[in-house]
Amino acid sequence: MPDKRLWRHFDYVLIIGLVLLLIAGTAMIYSASRGDPQIEHTPVDQAVTALFGLVLIIVVSMVDYTLLKNIAGGIYIAVLLSLVAVLLVGTERFGAKRWFEFGSFDVQPAEVAKLLLGIVLAKFVADRQGKRPYLETMALSFLMIVPILALIMRQPNLSSAVIILFMWMAIIFVGGIERQHLVVLAITAIAMVFLVVQLGLIQSYQVSRFQQLLGINTQPGETYQSDQAIIALGSGGWLGQGFGQGQQSQLRFLPVRHTDFIFSVIGEELGLVGGLVFILLLGFIIYRSLRAAWIARDNFGRLLCVAIASVLFLQTYINLGMQVGLMPVTGVVLPFVSYGRSDLLSSMVAIGMVESVAMRYKKLEF
Repeated sequence: MPDKRLWRHFDYVLIIGLVLLLIAGTAMIYSASRGDPQIEHTPVDQAVTALFGLVLIIVVSMVDYTLLKNIAGGIYIAVLLSLVAVLLVGTERFGAKRWFEFGSFDVQPAEVAKLLLGIVLAKFVADRQGKRPYLETMALSFLMIVPILALIMRQPNLSSAVIILFMWMAIIFVGGIERQHLVVLAITAIAMVFLVVQLGLIQSYQVSRFQQLLGINTQPGETYQSDQAIIALGSGGWLGQGFGQGQQSQLRFLPVRHTDFIFSVIGEELGLVGGLVFILLLGFIIYRSLRAAWIARDNFGRLLCVAIASVLFLQTYINLGMQVGLMPVTGVVLPFVSYGRSDLLSSMVAIGMVESVAMRYKKLEF
């Protein structure tokens, strides 16, 4: 059990914001799924998962985050093996192998990899700060994520690969990047894009989604999802059509409305004001994660919180961008709001790590 004095630094404000978001998100899942026998179980599943996740936050926060450094090597190997295994024996859906099925519960190793790689990269960069040339640290840390990205792209799962790459960049920037390193980083990014194309890791349907976003070679019906999302958001006005009254969602014109396009349901039924409340709550959680990074007592804790905040930020940006035609349609869910039990649990564990850092930003004196 941790010292009782640590609980004085527990970020209760963060938890209050998170609980409000979870309650509101579950309510919107209920609205989006009611009357549909295929998904009417989702609000109960989400609520149970959220409650379990809150318990996980308490349990994870009780563990000193610095202990995670001791198992970083094992975590990296476990991530690699899980990504190989899902390609060999995972469940295939819509032409992609991304899931392990355990009864009615699905697990996406790529979702868990986002969290676990944050631990590995934070430990690697923190241990080398001030001891080795930073350009060397950048190169070696990049080589560490290359096999991970390649395996995820083979599923295929471009969005998760992009989020992991963004997390790496955030860690590198905060870890101590200098101006001359930016040129190297830019060259690396260009080289990686070229390599991905040459190796055929970009699928034709992924290219097609970018073409649809840009309005290139678009065929009738190909933009149905994004079109319906924009119609739903536009019809919501300032205050929305009312909870459970959205025509696009209730008449089931809006696809995957309980997962990828849950924000369109929010915009249609609660309007611009309601949508802004959700965005502010998500922004608040990201801000409190960055606050924990700012007050962290060591570089590992700082980089770990930055990794978590960067993943939450980019997932939010991509999902919201899908709704308004600024990003291609992908399978990225809105953190803590969209239905998705494996993503929700991994995000809650991440918040538990943030709390662990925040609780221990001051060393106890005896």
